[in-house]
Amino acid sequence: MPAQGALLFLHALKRWYHIKPSGGSEEINRHMLEVDNLLKKELPMDTVRLDINPSDKPVCRYLQNAVDNGLKHETGYIVTHLQKFTSILHWQYGYGNLPEDMKENYAYSEILGPRGLIKSSDIAAGVVLLAPAAFYHYHEHPDLTESYLNLAGYFSQNDQAVYPPESIVLNQPGKPHKITNDSSQPLLLAYIWTGSKKAILESRMVFD
Repeated sequence: MPAQGALLFLHALKRWYHIKPSGGSEEINRHMLEVDNLLKKELPMDTVRLDINPSDKPVCRYLQNAVDNGLKHETGYIVTHLQKFTSILHWQYGYGNLPEDMKENYAYSEILGPRGLIKSSDIAAGVVLLAPAAFYHYHEHPDLTESYLNLAGYFSQNDQAVYPPESIVLNQPGKPHKITNDSSQPLLLAYIWTGSKKAILESRMVFD
């Protein structure tokens, strides 16, 4: 059932943030603990009511390929639950003026949050999908802390490193960041936003 799949996906995401190492970074460790605690508070254990309004974007042509690739990695147990409810995801572009070249190659779907399948005003979580060789322009989240968990694909952020599947990348509030995706396969990221209730309710991204 889609509702059970969405709930299990979020519980699996919580488990990853709970058990995995932070690479010795105090900032990443604090964020992972915050995410674990917020998801523990927000998520019901067994039943949930979904706000369903399915919507696709052109990049969704790569979704099945990304899911198939994601099942091959340690994060595959998270992707296993995601594939149970991909048919009801509401894919969108975000806020502000989207660069023209991103319209065919990018979209995100909020699963938990003020506009998600499951409602929350304390935390937002969802997935981002990028086409092969896509460029996610410089943007920032003025009042939100953001992390990406790579579920499938290989990407770089701000030209500083190559992040394989199972990587967590942390972006502090107001930090401009761009993503370039490898040309060999689509990129599937889980994202988490934390911040004040006001920041979560008004969550937005601003392109530079």
